[in-house]
Amino acid sequence: HFSHNILSGPPSDLHSAAALINRSNRQPRQAAVIKLIFQSIIYALWRERNARVFTAASTNAPGLRRVLDRQIRDRLISFPSPDSSPSMLEFYFSCIRPP
Repeated sequence: HFSHNILSGPPSDLHSAAALINRSNRQPRQAAVIKLIFQSIIYALWRERNARVFTAASTNAPGLRRVLDRQIRDRLISFPSPDSSPSMLEFYFSCIRPP
């Protein structure tokens, strides 16, 4: 959902995800967005797990997707464009389907 224009398909296991992140033929902007997406997913899953274990509260899939999208947008807005090229946030918007 978050990277359908950057990735052909999601990795099937942790080793595939690591190989995808470390692939050197990507543009720096693509690599940064992919790393941020993976980091955000891991963090959101960790928070969801803790919420379920310690408060017995859970979030449905659309709610988790909204949280992830907001977290990624908030982080990308802090990376201004160094030149006249599109910012990281604009690049992200060009690669996603809205939640």
